Amino acid sequence: MKTVAILIYAEALESTVAECRRQIDLIPADEYTFELFVNPDLDEAWRAAGERDFYIWLHGLVTPVEGAIYSLLDNSSFLGDRALLVGTVQDGEDRIVSGGFSRNRRLMQPDPVIPVACRMFDGLFALVPQVVYKRIGVLGGRYRGQLAGFDYCMRARKVGYPSVIAPGITCTCPVRPNPDRTLAADFVLDFRTKGIFTAIWYFLRSA
Repeated sequence: MKTVAILIYAEALESTVAECRRQIDLIPADEYTFELFVNPDLDEAWRAAGERDFYIWLHGLVTPVEGAIYSLLDNSSFLGDRALLVGTVQDGEDRIVSGGFSRNRRLMQPDPVIPVACRMFDGLFALVPQVVYKRIGVLGGRYRGQLAGFDYCMRARKVGYPSVIAPGITCTCPVRPNPDRTLAADFVLDFRTKGIFTAIWYFLRSA
């Protein structure tokens, strides 16, 4: 039996927490045991979880679709539990607003059936297996927002662990995120908070 920590971060909707509880109650207890950690800060939730077989990041304003939690775990098993997995988030107008990014930093469409490799992801709904966590730890607070997820993917890739998009749409969100919150906006945010040299270094590193 494997242990799973679901880390619900940012502003957590009651409906999101309730849907997580409903889904995990449907998963056979002889396969996985679950515990939810709700905290505005993802790293704090992660540290509170301690050592588990899997860690699932879930932004509190998105809702997993039916079977999404089990889908991440099942696809992780298919990949030998040696990859980061990201779910694709769709808004109320059927637009993809979060998930895996290609090498040219474009959001990718998920395959409906099979997991597909991506360059990096922003991490609104993602799975980190224990083997990756033991190697590189938590996010660490160096970046925030999209950059935190991108940085984690690159740290993992550097030590041999790829990022992969789970099949299909795995989450929905009621409101489309601010259209200005693009990679360019994150570059500006990073410039303002950490200085231009840090921002330039990050984007050269991710190229």
